[in-house]
Amino acid sequence: MRNNLFVLLLFYNFSGFSRSAYPPPDTAVPGDVRITEIMADPTPTAGLPEAEYIELYNASTKTINLTDWKYSDATASMGIFPAQLLLPGEYIILCRVADTLELKPFGQVIGLKTFPALNDGGDAVELSDNTGQLIDKVNYSGSWYRDENKAGGGWSLELIDLQNSCGSANNWIASTTAGGTPGKENSVKASNPDNIPPALQLAQAKNPNIVLLQFNEKLDSALSVSPGFYRIDPNILVTSVSVVGPEYTTVELTLGSALQTGQLYRVTVTDVRDCSGNRLTNPAQASVVLPETAQAGEVVINEILFNPRSGGVDFVELVNRSGKYISLQNWQIGNIKPDSATDLRLITPDLFLLAPQQYVVLTTRPDIVQQHYPKAKEDAFLKVIGMPSYPDEAGTVVIRDATNQEIDRFAYREEMHFKLIDDVNGVSLERIRLDGPGTAGNFHSAATSAGYATPGYRNSQGQEAVTPAQAFAIEPKVFTPDGDGDQDFTTINYTAAQNGFVANITVYDTNGRLIRHLVKNELLASQGFFQWDGTDNQHHKAPVGYYVFFIQLFNLQGSVQTYKETV
Repeated sequence: MRNNLFVLLLFYNFSGFSRSAYPPPDTAVPGDVRITEIMADPTPTAGLPEAEYIELYNASTKTINLTDWKYSDATASMGIFPAQLLLPGEYIILCRVADTLELKPFGQVIGLKTFPALNDGGDAVELSDNTGQLIDKVNYSGSWYRDENKAGGGWSLELIDLQNSCGSANNWIASTTAGGTPGKENSVKASNPDNIPPALQLAQAKNPNIVLLQFNEKLDSALSVSPGFYRIDPNILVTSVSVVGPEYTTVELTLGSALQTGQLYRVTVTDVRDCSGNRLTNPAQASVVLPETAQAGEVVINEILFNPRSGGVDFVELVNRSGKYISLQNWQIGNIKPDSATDLRLITPDLFLLAPQQYVVLTTRPDIVQQHYPKAKEDAFLKVIGMPSYPDEAGTVVIRDATNQEIDRFAYREEMHFKLIDDVNGVSLERIRLDGPGTAGNFHSAATSAGYATPGYRNSQGQEAVTPAQAFAIEPKVFTPDGDGDQDFTTINYTAAQNGFVANITVYDTNGRLIRHLVKNELLASQGFFQWDGTDNQHHKAPVGYYVFFIQLFNLQGSVQTYKETV
């Protein structure tokens, strides 16, 4: 009876695992289990099932218990492993539960009830053990494929050299075999040692006494902490240095004196080493500044694409029109719905500095926006985890800072687009005057010549402010409303001598026929402008010729003023 009991207990203890006999599991350390393959975009297929997956490999000599390990991406979503052992030199495939059967022919598979979706254009893939210790992490991007056709879908990214634990982009490439090699040795396996020194990517002020430096690869945490390797000008002493784990790509500098708000500093770094021992011999430099608090209207919504073409995504472009350096950390972008509820999304949890006059484009898929608009400035994009839903018909974009203060808002409507555009899908609305208000009259459809959007650079319809010498000034006097971006509309610029005046503006042709009721009973600001796009009340293009603006001003005291301007 005693022997039977012993056998029963032995079966019970091991039944939860995929092995009936195994060595006792060992404790894993970072790098023991590697992420070796990533299938982020399985469509269209190139020989594999239409399923996202990541592949893990036990690069150690240990038997590792994966029970309660975690897979996560850049979102808060996380998948938890069931009971599973991974023997030395073994591969295992992670995927959704629903895709398990399709991927089983390729090797061992773990189907996770929660499998965070992989973004096609790039994501952060993290593997942590049951204690939360980070075991491996890959921040991939679409450029890692090094093949435009394969980046379009159906091919996995594969790790080239397992022995190169420091390389990132230079140690990954698209698979060369039938879409990918899940569950087995990678098709691109080769010796690919890291012989390149680390590169300084970014310097940012965490607070007045701490500066963070971001490098492109892991540093040697013991050989990169000498304060003498770092200099901050003008006149800031670095008193201590730490390389921040578990990723070891960030260096924290503690300063002997506080940074001054708005002062631009220069950080110089030399002699640090990456984890392969490569030394940075040529000094690297970056600018750093302690950001200032933004006031309402200092960062503005400059462009929005709310009705993308087929396969496209929305984007919102912001511009810092102040003289300050402003951090977007913990700011939010939202859409105010008709019932006044606000759908808010975090822009970034990280330090992100917006310099004076700098543009930033917010979207979930920078790669798609850049594909649709080839002139887009790649370095102006900030990838966000999620964007609010912006309906095609109408919506209100709102920007709030980390204290929930509203910085800017813009209420758009589809009918604001230039009436002579046949298909407005894929056409952005651009701010006309950067210093002007966030109202409908200060936005216009992007020009045909610019490809219908200008993400990351000056708007195709942008204009400098016009200060009229008299009450009204028309600029330009001659315009061609054809959507090519060259004088597509004219502006009626005004300066009000007194507050409280209301304007009516009507457009007539030279024969006195009514063409357009342009402005009706609008209260004037101290200065501003109205635009006319050359269309009549039926939204048809008016014939080529001269036209007269009849402008009437009145106030509640009975004062009435009239003006006529020709265009």
